[in-house]
Amino acid sequence: MVHLPTLEGQKPSTTFECAGECVKLIEAFNERLKDMKSKQIELNLFATSFNMEPADVPDNLQYEIIQLQSNDELKATYNNLPLLEFYKRYISTDEFPTLRRCALKYASVFGTTYCCEQFFSQLIIEKSPLCSRVTRD
Repeated sequence: MVHLPTLEGQKPSTTFECAGECVKLIEAFNERLKDMKSKQIELNLFATSFNMEPADVPDNLQYEIIQLQSNDELKATYNNLPLLEFYKRYISTDEFPTLRRCALKYASVFGTTYCCEQFFSQLIIEKSPLCSRVTRD
C-alpha cells in the first residue's frame, strides 16, 4: 500500500479488486509491448546509435553504424541536439538510407500511438450517455 495510500483505509474486498485491476493492467501492458521487446535492438539502435557495437546490429545496418560512429563531427552534434532533431538534420537518405528508415519507423511509433489513443478517448466521451442526450434549450 506504499504507492496507494488512499487504498490502505479501504475494505479488503476493495483492495483485492484494485489488485485484480492492477494485474489486468500489467497483462495489457505486456501484451501491447511484447512486439517492442522483440525489437529492442532496433530501438536501442535508434536511441543510442553511437553506443551500439556494430557486431550487435543487424547485418544490413553494420556498415552505416561504423560510418556513423567514425564521424567525430556527427558524434559531437549528436550530444548537443535532441534525438529527433539530430536524425532530421544529419541522417540523410543519401548517406544512411537504412538507418534513416529505421529511425523514421521508431520516431513515428510514439506520436501515432498517442494520436490514436487521444482520438479514441475523445470518441468515448462523445458517445457517452451524457453527450448523446437530446435536450431542449
